[in-house]
Amino acid sequence: VREADAFDSLELPRTMTPPDDAWVLARQPQDDGTPPLLELIRPDGVKLSIDFSSGKARHRANEAGKGIQPLARALGLNAFRKRHAIMPHVIDATGGLGQDAWALATTGARVTVIERNPIVHALLDNALRRATAEPATCNTAARVRLLPGHAESVLPELQADVIYLDPMYPERRRKKAGSRKGMQFLHALLGPPPDENDGTLLAAALSSAAGRVAVKRPRGAPLLAGSEQWQGQRTCVESPNTRYDIYHLPTS
Repeated sequence: VREADAFDSLELPRTMTPPDDAWVLARQPQDDGTPPLLELIRPDGVKLSIDFSSGKARHRANEAGKGIQPLARALGLNAFRKRHAIMPHVIDATGGLGQDAWALATTGARVTVIERNPIVHALLDNALRRATAEPATCNTAARVRLLPGHAESVLPELQADVIYLDPMYPERRRKKAGSRKGMQFLHALLGPPPDENDGTLLAAALSSAAGRVAVKRPRGAPLLAGSEQWQGQRTCVESPNTRYDIYHLPTS
């Protein structure tokens, strides 16, 4: 059972009665015969799981990519398809909860996801396994490959047409009342985003053989660290709350 392997690889202690102050990764058997659901449970009882076959992910899939039009433009999906008659291979180098990667896969693009946190990686792997078992989502799941590790180390070993970077935004001191649960979990798990400060993430992407690198930023935020070293063409795509900085790499 892959979920059991995840517990072994994470070296997590197993117990039926975890301490009240502990974070818990729980495996929940499903009555419908689908793979067990992995849930991360905070000490206050709030739960996080990833499910690509329902909720927001399912809605974005049903919209056939309409909800990610700014991202699709930033990655050049349609232009690539018109030029090559296929969809591009995209590397999502900062996987997170996988929402953007899944939405991109619903457009027909092949997506390689890199996730550095082992617990988030386990949740993503579980979501992909569950999506693979569903007839409505198995074809999309087949277009997604999930890799563990830090993007700076993994990117030099990969080839793709486009690289997408979505570094975790710094946590706001004044949180909005409706702050997304998933982002709260990520901040608690990952802590301050180290990639934001030293420029190594962008440098690794710009050193790749991809045709472009697209970086998601809050609207009005400065360029990602490391951009000052870039001497080539840079454009951007803006949406109401987000800006995508696009680095156009020369291709042979």
